[in-house]
Amino acid sequence: MQQIGGAKLGDRTLVDALKPALDALDDSTASAARAAGKGATHTATIVKANAGRAAYINAEQLRGHIDPGAEAVALLFEELKVFEELEAQSAK
Repeated sequence: MQQIGGAKLGDRTLVDALKPALDALDDSTASAARAAGKGATHTATIVKANAGRAAYINAEQLRGHIDPGAEAVALLFEELKVFEELEAQSAK
């Protein structure tokens, strides 16, 4: 994503949730889900998008709204966490 699209942390894209999640994934899926959620939530405070579709929207329209791509990444990691927990329970 970063190499091809050029987005980086702080650009208000899905990278703001994906990068922290991948960094935390070695600890656990739960850690990755928390990191993704925190990253996604943080995008609501970023009022200048430097990449993606949000780059065409003014600051007032961005303020307080989580980037949809970042939210999707957070939801994905949350579901992975739940799936892993269910798998662990069924293995007992």
